[in-house]
Amino acid sequence: MDNYQGKKIWIIGASSGIGKALARKLAHRGATLALSARSENELKEIARVAEGDHHVIPLDVSDQKAFKKAAKEAHKSLGQIDSVIFMAAIYNPGLIKDIDLDNAELMLKVNLLSAMQLTELMLPIYKEQGHGQLAFTASVAGYRGLPKGQPYSATKAALINYVESLKAEETEIDIRLISPGFVKTPMTDMNDFEMPFAIEAEQAARHIADGLLSKSYEIHFPKIFTYMTKFIQIIPNFLYFILARKMVEKMEKDESKKEAETSEKTSSKAENDNKAA
Repeated sequence: MDNYQGKKIWIIGASSGIGKALARKLAHRGATLALSARSENELKEIARVAEGDHHVIPLDVSDQKAFKKAAKEAHKSLGQIDSVIFMAAIYNPGLIKDIDLDNAELMLKVNLLSAMQLTELMLPIYKEQGHGQLAFTASVAGYRGLPKGQPYSATKAALINYVESLKAEETEIDIRLISPGFVKTPMTDMNDFEMPFAIEAEQAARHIADGLLSKSYEIHFPKIFTYMTKFIQIIPNFLYFILARKMVEKMEKDESKKEAETSEKTSSKAENDNKAA
């Protein structure tokens, strides 16, 4: 693709955050969209205010049967599919010792296995069409194992590896990897730490929209942060683990400080309430 005018694009994970901002951006640039996510009402509102005639296809990507049905509906509604942008993800930061295995299993289904199912569903369609683009959203969190990043970081690392393999095998289809740094969204609002070089969802959407029209395999942003994290990939293991442990120590200190501040505020409020009584 060299522009979005008249292109038919299926965005999976379009109801909030980067997906929502990207839907607005691509609609403004002339694309016709099929919008999928679990939140049907949010999708309908996005379709209502966006420029053009767009299609709402509610979807829980962890449901394999529903995914097959949604792919057929997207293909039928759009007539053809020029690009699929996979943005669905679950994020639940925490230390390894606190992992909930049921939640981890769901995260694995949504963040990784559903991306594999998407490939299985779209390859026959693209081969029949003779063209098509598959863009998968990973994260710089998948570059190396990060403290407090499990199991999210693990699923994104696996997705990066999977997309690389797919790119190597499928030479006739345009395969892309999207690797955002920190983006201010409802998902990252769960973070209890300072996010370096964080950008707004609208900025992320612009990077993705421009990047998918370029020849770059990986679309990563903001560059000042992503190049720093790429450097961390190549440093020796012993040095990385020294840095990682320092990160853990800082997280623990910050958490202790917040707990102390919360306790102090609670005690102060109780004291004031007693005085008022």
